[in-house]
Amino acid sequence: MEVPIAPASQPTAEDALLSAIRDLLHDEPVGFVDIGARGDIHPLVEAIAPAVAVLGFEPDAIEVARLKEAAGIRPRFASVEIEDVALSNKEGAATLHHLTVPTNSSLLPPNSIFVERYGMEKWHEIGRSEVTTTTLDKALTRKHSAIPWGEMIKIDTQGTEFEILEGAARTLRERTSFLCLEVSFCALYRGQKLFSDIERLLRDLDFSFYGFDRVFHRSCKAFDKRSEWTRERMIQADAYFIRDPCDRPTQPSPPRQYAIAAIGALISGYHDLALELAKGLGPEANAFAAAVRRRAASPAPAAVAAVASLNDAVHAEPERANILVGKFVDERRGHNDYYDVS
Repeated sequence: MEVPIAPASQPTAEDALLSAIRDLLHDEPVGFVDIGARGDIHPLVEAIAPAVAVLGFEPDAIEVARLKEAAGIRPRFASVEIEDVALSNKEGAATLHHLTVPTNSSLLPPNSIFVERYGMEKWHEIGRSEVTTTTLDKALTRKHSAIPWGEMIKIDTQGTEFEILEGAARTLRERTSFLCLEVSFCALYRGQKLFSDIERLLRDLDFSFYGFDRVFHRSCKAFDKRSEWTRERMIQADAYFIRDPCDRPTQPSPPRQYAIAAIGALISGYHDLALELAKGLGPEANAFAAAVRRRAASPAPAAVAAVASLNDAVHAEPERANILVGKFVDERRGHNDYYDVS
């Protein structure tokens, strides 16, 4: 009896995206540096994990041990390495200020003016320890690795992002195409540089600021958001910077830097830019462009279903209508601007 041959399974959208990225990069993984790696590898690169080699930096020795153990059971990434060191703009010793919530700990002390004004209970100092610092440029020089570390960089170090960028000037000039940084708009830590300082430094290195994600606000909480509204002070956000070759057409980028910029645009949600850059990469980027289109898809029926679900939730808890609608808007706020649609 003839046994029927089962049809081959269709590749998923994730498979197609990974295949397209590997083709663009000729199977050499993206060199992703995660600075301030506490918690886990940044979710930004999770969707393309098999095509990413991760180098994490974290000064808390206990957290480094946990991260290394976790990395050993997470085989999705091309590779994972964690360095037990604090990065800055110089080599030497520094004090790590431990705050109530470990993710708020910093090489800078908290600014009591803002902590007290806004009742920031998670920002009180509860201890200190001494750590060793180095620069990213020196740390990468010492690694002697074939992996192109620093093509993409994420920095979240609670106030010392500017100093780390100063210590990474060579890497930024020669290799980096995409950055995700936590930035502040007021000095939450004493001596902290703000977004305007960081944007100027990176602009001088030919990076273009593209936008914010995960924007955080603070106020004195004098109003009840269930029944009142007020604007609040923007204090922190994640900021995306891309070495956009279209901004500087007279300074041609090497093909790999160009490709990394396109991939960075894709994973950060700048689909239009990713598609624009893909066109400049020639026919070998056709599969990548198709993957961008699939990732950007936002079918109208899905929006209808989401609105219907919101409607049900509002009717179930009418007293929380402002909160529910606000969260609905927050989740979609950065997807598009619609002012140009008549």
